[in-house]
Amino acid sequence: MRRNSMPRGAFTIDMNDAVLRDEATDPVTEIRMPLLSARAHPWDFRVWHLSAPQGLSAVGGPESKTAVKLSARSARGAVSAAPEGGATIWLSLDMPRVEASAPVGARSADFWLILPARTPETHRESSIALAADLHEITLPQAPNPFRNLLDEVAFGVTVKGPIPPGPPRHAAAAWRDEGGTAELDNFTLRWGALTISGSGTLALDSDLQPVGGFSGAVEGYDELMSALVAAGRMKPSDARLARIGLALLAKAGPDGRPAITAAFTIQNGEMFLGPARLGPAPKIPWD
Repeated sequence: MRRNSMPRGAFTIDMNDAVLRDEATDPVTEIRMPLLSARAHPWDFRVWHLSAPQGLSAVGGPESKTAVKLSARSARGAVSAAPEGGATIWLSLDMPRVEASAPVGARSADFWLILPARTPETHRESSIALAADLHEITLPQAPNPFRNLLDEVAFGVTVKGPIPPGPPRHAAAAWRDEGGTAELDNFTLRWGALTISGSGTLALDSDLQPVGGFSGAVEGYDELMSALVAAGRMKPSDARLARIGLALLAKAGPDGRPAITAAFTIQNGEMFLGPARLGPAPKIPWD
């Protein structure tokens, strides 16, 4: 590790072969960086600018059974600690890649995390706030008629209610039992001709699966129907009925293409866009 005073009043710390390991999480998380640089101004050590120009790798889970692996060509970010407690963290990854049950990559990814000054005591208080903006995402496979390059996914979510420590399933159950919810402040997906935007509230049902209601707009819904059929998540006959129902709701969008403003709901393991049933909702694999 090397400390030195840099020009323009900056104070820096360079660490070679840096390893960050958090054994308090379940599963255990470890981050490795060939080089980690941290920089702050001497008059404000509450704000640090971080850089990992040679990339990073992170793993979650025991060494015998790695659950998730993340890598990036380079990374940079910042940590700002508030005087009353809590912090705001920003992280930008270049060419990130996640390997879990199937690999997923992106050209770039930006994340923001806001930690509260104190642990929430009720389900009405915010626990953490998370936002992300990912560009040019490559998937294991893409259903027709979409190309395997998702243009953008961006969202901001605020988790309300205390989240206890422990294994994910037990922590999620306790959070749900205390009335915890996730407020989706904004969501945007752009994939070719399909554009989805909206906001809403998400919770967990008795089986720890998502349930919630959202309002927003969908442009290019015909491509969405085709993709659901191609992925086997929707029957062709159901898609035909859905197209008829959605066509009745559609109006010309800003660019003249048909767009609908409707509610998106998840209930009893099924997804609905307005009156149209989209098929089974993705399940959270807790085990």
